Amino acid sequence: MTANIYLVKALDYYPYNLEEALESLNYAMAYEENNPIALCLMGRVNLEIFKDYPLANSYFREAIAANIDYLETYTYFLDCLLIQEEFEEMEKLLVFARKLKGIDRGLLFYHEALLLEKRLKFKKAQKAIKEAMLLAQTGSFMSDLEEMKKRIEKKNQL
Repeated sequence: MTANIYLVKALDYYPYNLEEALESLNYAMAYEENNPIALCLMGRVNLEIFKDYPLANSYFREAIAANIDYLETYTYFLDCLLIQEEFEEMEKLLVFARKLKGIDRGLLFYHEALLLEKRLKFKKAQKAIKEAMLLAQTGSFMSDLEEMKKRIEKKNQL
């Protein structure tokens, strides 16, 4: 129970008060070292703040091992793999994540499109964007997809 109090504080502080977030996160992990939410947040800190991608990658793996059904981990892990250009592993994670109940499939197609764009496979990326658009549930996500679609169309014309 104490771990959850510190975890809630860490989530509340992140990313605006990093010092307090890290202190609370460390306390939470001291009470429960295999908490998937804490491990995912530690991965995010290393991904987004410290840019320590291998360490972030390690935390995301631990988070998934601790609880395969904590779905938030997958988005950040996919971002990390894309940055590290771990394309084969990213493909495997996408295939695996699609089997999970409750996961945002539109977001998975978005990540697939990013991967295909990095690989210069623009026509396939456009198909993935179309799938993501069909599954989009918010106007802001749809806007992001429309911008991505325009960007990839421009690249396809080069």
